[in-house]
Amino acid sequence: MTEKDVYNFYNEKVKILYSEIEARENTLPVELLFEIHSAFDHLKRFHIDGEQESQCADRAFSHLKRGMLDAFKLKLKYHNKDYEKLLKMKADLHLIDNGMFWPSLLSKRTEIIILAKEARLYEGKKEIDGAFDNWYKTSELIDQFENDYFKSPKIQWAKKQYLFRRFTNVIIGLIVGVIGGIIVQYFFPYFGNFLSKLK
Repeated sequence: MTEKDVYNFYNEKVKILYSEIEARENTLPVELLFEIHSAFDHLKRFHIDGEQESQCADRAFSHLKRGMLDAFKLKLKYHNKDYEKLLKMKADLHLIDNGMFWPSLLSKRTEIIILAKEARLYEGKKEIDGAFDNWYKTSELIDQFENDYFKSPKIQWAKKQYLFRRFTNVIIGLIVGVIGGIIVQYFFPYFGNFLSKLK
């Protein structure tokens, strides 16, 4: 591996994912900065300390790969937070697309979780290529999930439906309460008289 290979990997893979994580909260997490710093410190050793290019490049590449794995996990963490917010949202998601939105959402969510678990298992077995394959697929599914569900304009419609149903239930409750009060007020004396005659 050469220094140019490391820079190409950084430019074509790492930078894209890091930029996505950075854009999320307008900051780059320390663990990612640490890996980038370590990677470029190894490249510095080739130029300044006279170490072999291939050795420095391999070590730098290793740090960048670890940083990417951390970035994928952060992306999943942010996705999980957004998913929790969606579940807590006051919206009637079961009404969207004639009830098909909710099962579809759950199905895609399950796919994300399964792929992320597989990626973690590959990491645990030190099979980094398999981990990266599954993390890339997980990342793509998260992007698709955000576009199809988190950013869906139908969510606003579901919020309105939720509020409308709550309002309707309150009004119906008030009407039933008023009618019940009228019934008790006007018919209870007759009912009491009827019971007393039966005795």
